[in-house]
Amino acid sequence: MANFKQIYQRFLNLANAVEELSEFPALDPVEQKMLALLSKHWSSKQKIRVVESMHMTSDISTSIIFRYLKKLRQKGYIELVVDEFDNRVKYVSATVLTDSYFNKMGKLMLKASS
Repeated sequence: MANFKQIYQRFLNLANAVEELSEFPALDPVEQKMLALLSKHWSSKQKIRVVESMHMTSDISTSIIFRYLKKLRQKGYIELVVDEFDNRVKYVSATVLTDSYFNKMGKLMLKASS
């Protein structure tokens, strides 16, 4: 039977090593959490508006979420897409960089569990 604690610890060690030697812009814990929360919508092919994303969690205030959305955008992890019918509405979308980051982390999870 697999020791899940050891697998998780191996994953964390691998993820930390990748962060230090990575081609990806560094993410702090809040940015990682925000990407994880956004990925719930993206993985189910749901669009998430900026306003909705600011209320994804009660752990972080809306003003801080907005600040972190700006940081994620500057780092290239998200883009804002204007609604085709209403220019006032913007959606938070993943970028190719985000997809690459998630793929890399998924491979690390597989490696840690083997």
